[in-house]
Amino acid sequence: MSLYSKRRGRRSLAAIAAAMLMASVLAVVAGSPAQAANTASEVLVDHDSNAATASVREFAGQDRYDTALRLAKNFATSKGGLGAVPMLFVSSGETLVDSISVAGLAGYSDAPIVLTPSGMLHGGVADFVEDYGVETVYVLGGAAAVSDSVVTALEGLNAEPEVMRISGDDRYATAAAIASKIDSEASWCGSSAAGAVLINGATDMMPYGVAVQTIAYRLQMPVLMTEADMVPMATSDFITDNDIEHIQIIGGTGTVSADVASELTSLGVDTVERIDGDSASAVSVALAELAADGCSAALGLVSADHVALVRGNPDGVVGAPVLASSLGSGYLVPPLVVGDSLPASVRDYLAATPKTVGGNNLDLRIVAIGGNAAVSESTMMAALDAAASSGALTVAIGAASDTNGDGATNASDPVRPQDLAASPKFTLYFSDGVSADLAKLQDVIEVNGVPAVVSVATSSTSGGACDNRRIDVTLGQSLRAGDEISLVSSSHKFGIKEDQRTVASASATVTAPPADRARPTASVLGIAQASPTAFSAFTVMFADAGGFAAMEANALQTSAFALAQAAGASGGAVASPVHGAVTAGATSFSVTVPIGRELVAGDRLIVNPGVVKDLAGNTNAGTSRSAFNAQPSPAVQTVYMSALKHSAQAKWTVPPALVGGAASDHAILITAKGDGDAAGAAGNGWTMVFDRASTYSAAKPLDIDVRVDTRGQRVTVRFNNGPDTATLGDLLAALKANSDFDARFNAGFEDCATGEATTRLGLLEVRDQVVNANGDGRTQFAIEVRFNAQVRSVVSDGLLIDILAAAASRAGTDNSESGIRATASGGGGTAAGGGLTVADDLSVDPTVLTDPLGGPRQLVRYEFETALVKNLPMSRDLVQIDAGHTGAGAITGPPSYPAIPPTAAIALGYALDAPTGDDNSGAQDTTDEDKNAGNQRRITVTSNVKTP
Repeated sequence: MSLYSKRRGRRSLAAIAAAMLMASVLAVVAGSPAQAANTASEVLVDHDSNAATASVREFAGQDRYDTALRLAKNFATSKGGLGAVPMLFVSSGETLVDSISVAGLAGYSDAPIVLTPSGMLHGGVADFVEDYGVETVYVLGGAAAVSDSVVTALEGLNAEPEVMRISGDDRYATAAAIASKIDSEASWCGSSAAGAVLINGATDMMPYGVAVQTIAYRLQMPVLMTEADMVPMATSDFITDNDIEHIQIIGGTGTVSADVASELTSLGVDTVERIDGDSASAVSVALAELAADGCSAALGLVSADHVALVRGNPDGVVGAPVLASSLGSGYLVPPLVVGDSLPASVRDYLAATPKTVGGNNLDLRIVAIGGNAAVSESTMMAALDAAASSGALTVAIGAASDTNGDGATNASDPVRPQDLAASPKFTLYFSDGVSADLAKLQDVIEVNGVPAVVSVATSSTSGGACDNRRIDVTLGQSLRAGDEISLVSSSHKFGIKEDQRTVASASATVTAPPADRARPTASVLGIAQASPTAFSAFTVMFADAGGFAAMEANALQTSAFALAQAAGASGGAVASPVHGAVTAGATSFSVTVPIGRELVAGDRLIVNPGVVKDLAGNTNAGTSRSAFNAQPSPAVQTVYMSALKHSAQAKWTVPPALVGGAASDHAILITAKGDGDAAGAAGNGWTMVFDRASTYSAAKPLDIDVRVDTRGQRVTVRFNNGPDTATLGDLLAALKANSDFDARFNAGFEDCATGEATTRLGLLEVRDQVVNANGDGRTQFAIEVRFNAQVRSVVSDGLLIDILAAAASRAGTDNSESGIRATASGGGGTAAGGGLTVADDLSVDPTVLTDPLGGPRQLVRYEFETALVKNLPMSRDLVQIDAGHTGAGAITGPPSYPAIPPTAAIALGYALDAPTGDDNSGAQDTTDEDKNAGNQRRITVTSNVKTP
């Protein structure tokens, strides 16, 4: 391929840009290190295919010549290898000034740049020409820069390349001569004007030129030189001869003065712009920011996860072909100019890189151009520290089940001993998303300092969509009390979504459950003079938190109990006790102990010690209690409510119109967090609104505004502006960046494996897209009502309706089909109306007392799971408890009940009482009380009442 000096018509950068996939993803905003990339790492290569030796910098040559050759070989490999580089530029490695102007021409020619000593051809350059079949070699500068003997040596190679020199009378003329070889008109960052880059040509100003090399290569821009305060003749002639309409000055006025800018205008240049900065490093940062934003459309692919550190000329020049194309698989990698240490401007740039890009954690890959003499280890370490915001992942080791009995499975559950036959398990709880890589886990999990036998490792998305923070580990070995489970530190990376963090070490000791030394308890209940049916038996309730040993029905003998009769009573004796079969592990069971006559106040039942045994072998102590007379007209004493437990969370999905229809449906999944004001049933009332502003412009940078309206229970996502390159990853990042949103919701890609991060947003189609919750949010709670006396039976739904009416009245709704309602079913309520499920807890404490043998109780318990939240009971709700209520049907507003006729056949009031005679004669009444005592009670939320 040959180059010609005649310039053809202006090329269309728009046409070139249209042929490329546009991306500008390394946007930099003002910030602190806390907002930097998630992780950062230096790009190193395995130079000898030996895992035992350290990786090295790919472009760390023995000297500048070797570095240039390494870069050229990388470029050639990206083009196809041997025979794929038809053209080469050769510059002096000693004078360096001529090479600074060649980047645009090298980009136009799609060719690398190498260095040679001025007086002789470098052997590596000769080998490169031969190995890669270079057909044309351009030598930069006159004989003082690269001697004629070098040209002769090149011409004498076996490859017989055509060798031509590009030179001028001085460095400014050489730069103009190089620029004249670009056979098309170039434009700066999408402008339609024919343009050129202008740098200060002084040797000590070369780093400013280095900063622009990669962009000049990509845009194929002429790079011209000037003096600080005047434009040299060769430069001005090029500008006027080629009708240059736009000049982009590189550096502040201390580098290229304002007088030069004025002189350019007098030469007929239409626009003169400047990349400002008080140092070459600051200018390189400004150019990196421009590449990611204002110039991204013209540059095409810009790397999301790579930057390069360069010291200056010559490495910055010879690195331009690689940074502009081959290093990042066609993506431009911004070069940042450094010195003996990391400049503050570069540090701030790295510290402000985004933590995530396209929904993935950003691992910023930093490439050093040159060895330690160019970019020192201390400079690289400072860059890595500035760029990374996340330390090592932390992990806690807990049991895979609820071993501490708090109702939740988490890291606070101690790992218990487990036999091999039980497939021992434990769980790793990580501080962020991880992958369950079995091979890595086998390397880092130890038991008692020895690598563990890890059989299975399974991750789960407990942290939200695509956020696997939990790994369940199954071992192929037993765990015994005192064993130490450890996760040792290593170089392994467990993070997901480009998260390159290691994991800090952690350990946990396998502990046996505390010894169960608590004896089973026994409580005795006997009520005398109950009406209308007298009690002739005591009820004994046995309880043990650790669980009882199995027992057949009616296994207890009369010898387990004794009766001490009340004064004046006679004819009583303990008969055969009655109880059901006791399943091993049951924590309670009741026994009916008949005495052969009606109970009399003062009768005392004695429970002998040692009659029941728990699983740990503990037996009960002896106890006794006397029967007492029934109390007439029992009243509600307390109404306690548990804290809310959000058992399931509502979900929302991105509307299909936002991503172009059904094919991309449900690309982003939003899930309410379990501890915010959108948790559980509350989330069902929230909506997500996706809207495009009426002033929306696709020509402006992406601007996504996320607002959270807590009173209206609405999240509004408004697209103010944005190009057609905006992706779901951008949307996800905007959602997570809003602290109000992040406090209430998890957001992530529903299918972690299909790469929705790059799915384009159909922003032009978005107008008021409303997404309602899927209705899955559920909230559980429990209510316990305690009477001031023992009651025989409860009209359960009637009592419940009054409690719910208090909430309905506060919420301004009615307790009907559209609100909360419970209807009678047997002794308790069932689901009706607004999806409320009511369950009486009969297994622990029977409260629906329709069977006299069940024994009287003071406590009624209701358990709920509901999809509604607006009119649930709350602390301090006033419950109006009316006497004589049978509880039939739903109610509207505050309850008001008619009198109940005394001939009613069912239990009257909330509870059927068991009074003594009204005349105090001790004789049993022949009829029931016609109503219970009416009163008012506030609902109290207490930790003593546990959620289901």
